[in-house]
Amino acid sequence: MPNFASAKDTWKSIEPRGQLTMVVSFLLILVTAYFLFNYATKPSYTTLQTGLQPTQTNRVTQALAGAGVAYKVGNGGTTVSVVSGQLSAAQVALASAGVGPGSQPGLANFTKTSLGTTNAQQQAMYQLGLQGDIERQIESITGVTSAQVQIVLPTDTLFADQASQATASVLLNTDTTFDPGAVSGIAHMVASGVQGLSSQNVTITDQTGAMLWPAGGSGADGMPGATSKLAVQQSYDSQLAARVDALLAQTLGSDKGQAQVSSDLNMDQVTQDSVKYDGTKVPLTSQTSKENLQSASGSTSGVAGTSANVPPVYSAGSSKNGAPTVYLNTTGNTSFGADKTVSHTVVAPGAVNQLHVALLFDSSVPPKAQQALRATVATMVGLVPSRGDTISMASVPFQKQTATTGAAGGPLGVIGVSSPSVLVRDALIGLAALVFLFMLRKNLKRREGDARFAEPTWLREISQATPIAALEVATVPSGAVQHRELMQKEAEQIVQSQPEHVALQVQQWMNE
Repeated sequence: MPNFASAKDTWKSIEPRGQLTMVVSFLLILVTAYFLFNYATKPSYTTLQTGLQPTQTNRVTQALAGAGVAYKVGNGGTTVSVVSGQLSAAQVALASAGVGPGSQPGLANFTKTSLGTTNAQQQAMYQLGLQGDIERQIESITGVTSAQVQIVLPTDTLFADQASQATASVLLNTDTTFDPGAVSGIAHMVASGVQGLSSQNVTITDQTGAMLWPAGGSGADGMPGATSKLAVQQSYDSQLAARVDALLAQTLGSDKGQAQVSSDLNMDQVTQDSVKYDGTKVPLTSQTSKENLQSASGSTSGVAGTSANVPPVYSAGSSKNGAPTVYLNTTGNTSFGADKTVSHTVVAPGAVNQLHVALLFDSSVPPKAQQALRATVATMVGLVPSRGDTISMASVPFQKQTATTGAAGGPLGVIGVSSPSVLVRDALIGLAALVFLFMLRKNLKRREGDARFAEPTWLREISQATPIAALEVATVPSGAVQHRELMQKEAEQIVQSQPEHVALQVQQWMNE
């Protein structure tokens, strides 16, 4: 059984400042233990899905709640996190409920049909599975968080002029900006997966509702539009400026030079047809006709007519000796053409109409180095002065960057803190621990030289050097002995008559 009286006496033996230090230290220990216990028992969450729409978030949370999985919604309702130990159970719950990005069933889920399935039901299942397969193909593209595809299939009619065309709409949730080439690739991929669907009948929009295809990425004929031209020019300018900046940084060092590029690109697609003649005659057609007539001598027969009734002596072309007659006639017709070469060339868009480059140098860069780099950059970007290309140069003092960076983008922002409240809590815990250790050390240091109990008077007396002669009884005066005996008798009488007062006095002496 603990001795409370001894503990109470020990507490009273400590001075008030020491008591206050011990109380504050005890309270700090309790607060620190409380925060450490909460921090250790707080569940750790793992991100399950990001980039969700409000409707998707609602379906995901309902599926998790139905499965008994603890979750929390963050980042404005677009991110759902679950307890790390329940991640597998959450994925199984979402797959069973068929919610979340890419959870729409594909064609493989509709391979089994019953005898009672109608044609309309089979058509609906085929359309739903086709949409799910196309969604998974689009979501496999880097940068696409989720995709929703809606396909309208044409109905069969007896007359071809009354038939409708297949159409498709695609909603993309992305975390990056797609160039027109990638958007065109998605449109053609969707069109290739649906029978009778043209890429011009595919509509693609992003999560903000901006049209990416066909109006945003191309014109009505599939050619790049105004928005696409601006995007291509910006991409070309940024890539060219990045190459020049890398050259300046490698040559001069960091923060010594910067380049800006402005270009005008020709985004018109041109078709060229050319015919080339080399002057060589090439026979195209040739036609030849021959006529051959022969007559034997002495022949009395002939062609009916006047010549047959005329006597031989008057007949033209007759021979006195009766020799045979031969007639031969040959005619020909040949058509010639010139040798030529016909070429059909399609010039792709992207030619540079004009290019303008601006170079900024720090004032610490020497002028000779600036001129040398100006000529190098002009050759690097392919500057052509004849078409109006320009390059300008300026030297200004650059602003020096401070060594400390903010918490948003500097080294301090790399600390994995989920919220400011967690940072404040950890700071308070560390501060409380430091104050507790400091106060404890100070109290122990101060009490290092103090004795645990006061030294008795008799111990001080016997520890002092006393001559042997002073200890002899004969040296003690007789009057002092009588006075001591008298005082002892009075003390015994007081103890017998007033014992409570004596006890209080003795307790006070012990406390002192």
